[in-house]
This record gives sequence, C-alpha cells and structure tokens, in this order.
Amino acid sequence: MKEKKQVRILVVLLSGVLFFNCSSNQSDEPIVLEASCFDSVMNGDETGVDCGGNCPNVCDSEPVSIPTSGFVSPTAYDGFTLTWSDEFNSAQLDQEKWDFHLGDGCPALCNWGNNEEQFFTNSSDNIYLDRGNLIITAIDEFRSGKNYTSSRIHTDEKFEFKYGRVDIRASMPSAPGTWVALFMFNKDYTILDPDAFWPSGGEIDIMEYLGEDPNNILGTAHFGTDFPANWFFESSDFSAPNGVSYDSSYYVFSIIWEEDKITWLVNDMEYHSIDTQTTSDLGQPYPFNDEFYFVFALSVGGNLPSVSPTPSDFPDSLIVDYVRVFQKN
Repeated sequence: MKEKKQVRILVVLLSGVLFFNCSSNQSDEPIVLEASCFDSVMNGDETGVDCGGNCPNVCDSEPVSIPTSGFVSPTAYDGFTLTWSDEFNSAQLDQEKWDFHLGDGCPALCNWGNNEEQFFTNSSDNIYLDRGNLIITAIDEFRSGKNYTSSRIHTDEKFEFKYGRVDIRASMPSAPGTWVALFMFNKDYTILDPDAFWPSGGEIDIMEYLGEDPNNILGTAHFGTDFPANWFFESSDFSAPNGVSYDSSYYVFSIIWEEDKITWLVNDMEYHSIDTQTTSDLGQPYPFNDEFYFVFALSVGGNLPSVSPTPSDFPDSLIVDYVRVFQKN
C-alpha cells in the first residue's frame, strides 16, 4: 500500500503576487503564481477586483439601458393555456428551468460549429437578471483563447415540449459582430454528439439577429438527413416596422407550432411558414413533429455576421423580458 501524503496549502498575498506555500513529504519549495485578471483579487493597476487597469474586464460599468417602450403580447389566447414561462422577475436565473452551455464548444463542437469568437460563461458579468429582465452581455475579455465572453442558456432535460405558441419579448444589442439566436433543438440533440441529430433532428430558429443590421431579423428552419450533403434551411427575414430598430425597443418574436406546420411572427404579424410540403419538395423528411427545447445565445462573430466585431463596441447586451409557451386546450 502506498503511503498517503499530507499536504498543507497556505495562500499569502504579497505585493500583488500570490504565493502558494505547499508542504508535503516531497518538497517545501513555494509555488509562485503571477497576479491575473481572474484571481479574484484586486492587484497591480486594477481599479476593482479583476477589472480596470491592464485587465480588459468590465469594471463599474453603467447599468444596461432597459427599453421603455415596445410591443406587449397578451397573457392569454383563446383556446390555449399558458403551460410554461419565465418572466425573469426573481433575483437570479431559475436553474430549475435553465442550464448553461459553457466554453468554446470543444471537443465535439469547437467554436460552436460556426467559427464564433466568444467563450460562454455562467459569470454574473455575462448573465444576470435586472428589473424583470434577463440580461446576457458580451464583453471584450480574453478567456481561454477567445477574445470575448458571453453566455448561452438552454432548457435541455428541464423543459421539452411539442407544439404550441411561443412568445419571446426582447430587445437586441447594437454592436456590429453580435449574433443573437433564440432557437430550439430536438430533444435528442446534444452538443456532446452534435452530428447524431443535426440537421436530421431539426432546428427551429424563432429569431436570429445580427448587430450589423439592427432593422432586420430572420426566422429559419434547418432540416435534412445529414450534414453537409443533405442539409437544408428555409428562412425569411422581417424588417423592423415603422422604422423602429430591434435594438431600440421591445419586440415580441413568436412561432405558432402545429402538427406539420410552423408559422413565424413579429408583434403578431406573420412573415414566414413551413410545412411538410416544404421539406418533401426537397426530398427530405419533416423533423418538427417531435419535442424540442430552448436555447438562448448571444454570440460574437461567426459564419453568419459579415462584419467583424470591434472591441470598443463592447460590452453590449441582449435583453429578454419574458418567454411564454401556450398550448392548445
């Protein structure tokens, strides 16, 4: 039997440097770690803990500007019952409803499959609740090889459903290079094995938005038997009505999801739909008569934006007032 070793660790902060004094029956040499922007200590020329000075992290930033106007959807629809919602009125994200996708997607889905430039975290710098809103903030911050941080949440294995009306009231970021996706994956899809159920399991993009074009959004369905040989998508865009950009007001992004058909709406105005004929015309099965779960993400860069992000445009935030699911009685 190998002899068990006893280890004692003493942490001392001295002149902005962390000394870890480890004693065991092998060595008494101190291990010296340089101060960093992620050591939870205010040191060097930082103006706050892990922020300011040479640290790129946001420090003492102004509160996010919450819109004061915009479309409000009803709390009830004839023939439907509200079966699930999040109004984001609590002090912190409800982890009975949501979980996080963290990191850069590696090893199975590096750069989240889209050459994205952010590292997703669950840090309160990147995701928090404020004044009844979910705030997801992209920050010009180097982390694990990525130049930006942000957040991505999902309801996989917490809330999965089939059919109904979905309403999401939200306001978009302004920075060119940002990419918002409020979308849904098949219940069997996992980032640990993404090829197994994409595109064959389907993807419903309730809304996608690019900061380079604040007056336009997209509604899209992805489907097909395999990638890339048999990957298809049907997409339509919708211009902001009355010249009020998506980053300056609340809009409600919706789908009405029925058996064999999906319809997309903005502020209750229809602008796109697909059905079984759409996929059969392309020789592909229709995958959308199954249970799906939500994913909300604010990404930076990637394949869809045509404009590279500029660090001085950050931080910038996605603001979500509520998400509601209504199903037929």
